[in-house]
Amino acid sequence: MIYITGDTHGFNDIDKLVLNKTLASLSKDDYLLITGDFGGIWDGGMHDEDILDYYTERPYMTLFVDGNHENFDLLNSYPVEQWNGGKIHRITDKVIHLMRGQIFNIENMSIFTFGGALSIDKAYRTFGTSWWPEEEPSEEEYSEAIENLEKKGFLVDYIVTHAAPESIVRNEINTAHKLLCLDCETEKFLDKVLKRAVYRRWYCGHYHFDMDIPEHRLTVLYQNVLDIKTQNRVK
Repeated sequence: MIYITGDTHGFNDIDKLVLNKTLASLSKDDYLLITGDFGGIWDGGMHDEDILDYYTERPYMTLFVDGNHENFDLLNSYPVEQWNGGKIHRITDKVIHLMRGQIFNIENMSIFTFGGALSIDKAYRTFGTSWWPEEEPSEEEYSEAIENLEKKGFLVDYIVTHAAPESIVRNEINTAHKLLCLDCETEKFLDKVLKRAVYRRWYCGHYHFDMDIPEHRLTVLYQNVLDIKTQNRVK
């Protein structure tokens, strides 16, 4: 089984996992997928060790796409491996970063992943300490994403991103939960994917609230933990 949830920010938003009885009952063959701002690779010290120890002790495998609040210097220092059809950073035996623009085959489901977003608070953060320009993808990452999608005819089962497509952010999301809408290249790129991709369900995080947008089969996640197939909430 694959379960999916929103941003965890290290230990800051982890209670939804700690208190979740369903997750505690899972096995080594199950997965938890976090839609960015994992925050478990942050200072290279005890903070990271404590967080990674927590996930290592869980019965399931933890997967995550990167958000905008990650230490990209540390994250990108991990060797790149191939896993289930796509590129990863293997953080530990039980924690895997699903890299941008990849398509993974997990439990016979194709999952396109694309992390990254623009930090609205970067003016209050410190370059190289709490903010990194790699939060928004490179041209190479955009190109690789399109190339991989083209190989599949833009047909995948699930799309998992940190941000949402710009048109949805500025309309449905902003209407439901007033946002400061900035010029985010990641959101613009995801709009291009939205126009071409055929998928069952799109999941994203980033906006710090939970919302379902039926018209686009898109679910924004923060506190909810869902079964990726059924969209049922588990507690």
